[in-house]
Formats: sequence, structure tokens, C-alpha cells
Amino acid sequence: MSEEARSESTSSDFPAVQFTQAREQQGLSVEQVCRQLNLSKAVVQAIEKGDLQYLSDPVFSRGYIRSYAKFLRLDADAIVASYNRASGNVQMASAVKAIGTVSTVPGRHQGRPLLKIGSWLFVLALIAASVWWWQTQQGLTTADREPLDNRPLSIETSDGNTLILPQLDDLAPEGSASDKSEDVVAAPIAAADEEEPVYLTEEQIEQLQDEQEAASSAAEQERESTPATSVSNGLEVAFSDDCWISIREVGGRTLFNGVAQAGQSLNFQSDSTLAVVIGKVNAVRMLSYEGESIDLAVLSKDNVARFSLPL
Repeated sequence: MSEEARSESTSSDFPAVQFTQAREQQGLSVEQVCRQLNLSKAVVQAIEKGDLQYLSDPVFSRGYIRSYAKFLRLDADAIVASYNRASGNVQMASAVKAIGTVSTVPGRHQGRPLLKIGSWLFVLALIAASVWWWQTQQGLTTADREPLDNRPLSIETSDGNTLILPQLDDLAPEGSASDKSEDVVAAPIAAADEEEPVYLTEEQIEQLQDEQEAASSAAEQERESTPATSVSNGLEVAFSDDCWISIREVGGRTLFNGVAQAGQSLNFQSDSTLAVVIGKVNAVRMLSYEGESIDLAVLSKDNVARFSLPL
């Protein structure tokens, strides 16, 4: 058979006429197809004419034919198979294997378990080294430190004497005089010639308690007998409605910070400069400092006043 006959026989296997018929049935022109598929006019015409010499590159030609067939809703796989038979490139249409499923290195996964085991051993060794270092830094184990908790604490002084301090559990909380009468309190007295601790007797403890109570009663009577007018810098505030107010000493304590109720009156005595913030000026019925009334209208802005006393 001659080369021309073989070429005509091969071209007849490609269904080029299906492209032309389908395009015309859908009322599309070659130019419209070119714009939709972004193909050149020569490629579209070569597909419709079955010009396999123009479509000699099988890689690109298969893509052109498949896109054109899908666009016209034709059987793209059957038409591409017809092109492969007509062009003699059937062997190139085999499926491409995924790279991820092909392994060219025999036994490449065999080292992974060993790597995992080695990693775990390294982590365990690191943890063991950290625990050992911590124990050596502490110097004493828990069992070694337990007996020390029950021993009295000894302190060497600069003159060579030894002070033995009582345990904290033996001392009652500060301010509870009734508990002190039941326990024996050790007084850390540094004697010049003896090193034994000296303990107070129950009679001495009761005597100290009586002296402390007498001093407290005298101080309380003195406070009650002192008139309140002896303290200077008095601030008095009265409210006609609920109002947030903050009064604090500059560089010191806070005297009041919160919401004062309607009808409530506040009175503060302080020798320090006072910083005052009033969140609702029209809720303040009266504000006086050292007996002098203060006009909040000149000190407020948007019904909020911030000022210091004395002005």
C-alpha cells in the first residue's frame, strides 16, 4: 500500500465531521469557538478537517481535541482514542502512574522504626539526666530533710554565742492572747556562759499579757477622749442622688472609691493633699473643706469634676 493510501486510511478513522456538525447545530462560528477555548483558528480548522499532519504533535493535539470535544458535549475519550489510532500513537496513551506510589529505593521504609526507637531513647536519657542534675543540686533528699523540720533552729552570733529559736508551730498567731496562755513560748536569749535556750514560765506569760491588755486599754481611752475637731483638713460631702466618687491621699491611701447613695454624707479627716474625682456633679448637694463651701460648677466639665484639696 502506498504512503498516500495509508495516510487517507488513517485520516478516515478520525471523526472530524462530528466537530463541524456539532458546532453548526449549536449555532457557533469558528471565531466564537476560538475565543471560548483560547485556541487559534488554524487549530480549530485542522481538527474539523482531520488534518493530522498539522496535528502532528500528539501531546498538544490530544489536549486541543479533548477540550474542543468537551466544549461541544461530544465523547472526548472516544474521539481522543480515534486520534491515537489515526496518528499511530496508541502506545503513548497509557496511564501515568502517580509518583507517590512508585518506590525505586528497595527497603527505604525499613529505617523508620529504628529512627523512632533511637529518638525515644534519646528523650528518656535526657529526662533521666535532668532528674539526676536536679537531685544533685538540691543536695538533700526528702528523707534527709524530714528530721530537720522537727529540730530547733540554731543561729551563730558574731560574739560566738548560739541562739536557739523555737519552731513556728509552737508560736500562737499574733493577736490571740488566749492561745498564748496554753503554750510555752521560748525566748531566744543569748547567755554569755550557757548555750541552753531559756523558756518563759506561765506566770511570766500571764504578766506580759496583763501589761499588753492594760496598754491597749489606755491607748483606746486616749483615742476616745481626744475630740474629733483636733484633726485638721476635714472634707464633708453630701449627696442628693447616687454618685460615683473617688477620694484618695496624694501618694498615699484611698479614702473612698465607689458609689455614694442618695441622702448619704461622707466625712474624711486627713493631713495630706486630697485628690478628688466626682462622676456626677449635679448629684452633690454640698461639699465643704475645712468649713468652707466649694463651688463645683467652676471645677466641673461635662458634669465631671477633678480637683485637689486644698485648692
